[in-house]
Amino acid sequence: MHRFQRFLFLCLCAILLTNGVLWSYSDSTATQVPPDERMDARIGIFAGGNLNRPRVDFYEIPGLGGNKTPFFEGNGIGGFGGVMGELPIFPWLHLDLRAGVVQHNATLNAVPEIMPVGALDGNSDIGRVQRTLDAQLATAGLQMFLGISPVQNLNIFLGARGDLFFLKRYEQVEKLLDPSYGRFADGLPSGNYRTRNLQSGVLPIVRALGVANLSIALMGGIGYELPMNAAQSLTIAPEFFYSRGLTNVITAQDVTGRDIFWQLDNVHASIAMRWYPARAARFNAEAYQLKRLQNLEKEIAQERRKIQNDLRELRSSGLSVRLTEVKGILADGKTEIPNPTVRVEEFRATRQHQLLPYIFFNENSSVIPGRYRRLSANERVNFRMEAMEKARPLEVYYTLLNIVGKRMETNPAAVLFVTGCNSNFAGEQGNQRLSEQRAQAVSDYLQDVWKIQAKRIIVQKRDLPEKPAAAGQQPNPEEAHAENRRVELSSTTPEILAPVSFESTQLTVNPPTLRLGLNIVAGTGLKQWSLEISSFEGREERTLHAFAGTNTYPEQYSWSIDADQRNIPTAPGSMDIHLGITDVDNRDAEAPIISVPVEVVRFADKKRTKAPDKRISIYTIGLLDSDAQADVVLQGIKSRLTPQASVALDSYSGAARLQAFQQKLGALNDRSKVSKEVQERILSLIKNDATLPEGRFYNRSVRIEVQEAAQ
Repeated sequence: MHRFQRFLFLCLCAILLTNGVLWSYSDSTATQVPPDERMDARIGIFAGGNLNRPRVDFYEIPGLGGNKTPFFEGNGIGGFGGVMGELPIFPWLHLDLRAGVVQHNATLNAVPEIMPVGALDGNSDIGRVQRTLDAQLATAGLQMFLGISPVQNLNIFLGARGDLFFLKRYEQVEKLLDPSYGRFADGLPSGNYRTRNLQSGVLPIVRALGVANLSIALMGGIGYELPMNAAQSLTIAPEFFYSRGLTNVITAQDVTGRDIFWQLDNVHASIAMRWYPARAARFNAEAYQLKRLQNLEKEIAQERRKIQNDLRELRSSGLSVRLTEVKGILADGKTEIPNPTVRVEEFRATRQHQLLPYIFFNENSSVIPGRYRRLSANERVNFRMEAMEKARPLEVYYTLLNIVGKRMETNPAAVLFVTGCNSNFAGEQGNQRLSEQRAQAVSDYLQDVWKIQAKRIIVQKRDLPEKPAAAGQQPNPEEAHAENRRVELSSTTPEILAPVSFESTQLTVNPPTLRLGLNIVAGTGLKQWSLEISSFEGREERTLHAFAGTNTYPEQYSWSIDADQRNIPTAPGSMDIHLGITDVDNRDAEAPIISVPVEVVRFADKKRTKAPDKRISIYTIGLLDSDAQADVVLQGIKSRLTPQASVALDSYSGAARLQAFQQKLGALNDRSKVSKEVQERILSLIKNDATLPEGRFYNRSVRIEVQEAAQ
């Protein structure tokens, strides 16, 4: 049934896509077809695909014999096509005659049978055996419908099909479903001992109404015509049909004495193209253009009146809103570009994020907090670290339990040490039982979801961590207690907690910031205002940035386009800026939409034009004060640096930590060349929630970006 639902869904999507593309292609100002012109005869062709769902209930093909279980289901996919002619009876009714061929291919399955089978070790066992029958069926014949048009261009079809089979081949075989180690003693000569009794041939002739191999079916369908030219003499129509078979593919009585049952049901999805010769003959191009211009004049006059009415209403109410300017701000934070074009360039990038090997807990609790992403046992099979390629380091950290579980699964010899700790303060003081419960919660998750053996997880407990946060050295002692309420992870295998690396793309934006001028007038008082920036990607509109304010607004609003890689436009075209307001009387007004052009330079563009390219590597390291992992990464970066490479270091934790890493790396920091405003903007992009202990740890990290020539 799932295949049937997917087929219908794909057919519906194809029809909607065809509808949108062709409707945009056809002339939207074309007049509707008068009733007398709907009496025009037409000819055409049609083609499509069909999902075959035969209704079956029989034991065997006549003449084969020896079968104990019946066939009970079947499905398959085929195609069809042919020619057509339609003769109008009334403007809303026509006779439709079609000639063509249809494939009814299907695979039939019999009820599995329980029987003795052999085994690889020479013994016997009980197995499930199922017969399958692959039928290659094709017919050619006529279809006759009455077409009803309740509204223009919509056709509803009711009729029947009469065909003759010209292909009726079959292939039947028995397959061993289980056990997996089973085999047939009389398997196929090819050496396939899980398959036997291969039979093939031509299905016997069946007579219906005295005619050999005649197939009869009732049909119903629906279609919608879309004009392809100004004369509307050429149309194309997506169509759906359902066919209900009335005759049998084979006929006889089965082993129980019943009449066998094998009838053909189909769901068709097709495209029909029609040609109206009479419409083409009487089409007057000059008159059409004249009428088109007249309609266009009417639309312009109506739009002008609407704009004038809107202006009068705004003046009388004192309610108006507009965007006064759009400027691009370059990376130096000062240079302005009026009416900018945003240029997005695609680079190959490596992102490597160090993992913080701690799970933090709430006070006096051993429940893993909800911000850590957890999976069910069934969901874990779909877990892919690649899906996080554009996630920020802290977002990757929240999947720590699943990353560790995945790596333990793929490194069966690894052992994980899970050490529970407490803050050793107030209600947690000396409470090592709580520490053990926290460690056990982590161990239970890895065992229950990731099926890691208990002997590979060593649960340990203590009060404060080995390297605790000191309450006396922080402005807020509670922050130190929160950082000590944790479970620490370590392993004998370095890969288990190694940094996470992603190969992905990095988008750079120039200019990186848009500055918008806002002018809002709300005579009775401003209640709220909203700003939305969106772009079309494919056929969908995607919101790139949104902001809503209340009764105050800035005269200038800045948006850092590169603040989040996921919100950078990826399709050439434009970004549309929408600004709307609501006053205290709940009256709404919107500013005219302003579009900012967008250019996108992809890998293929640079390769085609042989433009210079570069590769970007981004590292997030240094989460801990004493960090051997960070030193290893630094040495790896240092060994690859060339005089042409540029290096940029950023850290939210302050200049001292940044300078220490710069000295270890032995490279100049390119960030020293940019303005303080730009440095502050970059720091705001890597800032994490400092109210959470993990946010404070990641705020202590250092972000290193290396740009070098692409190989």
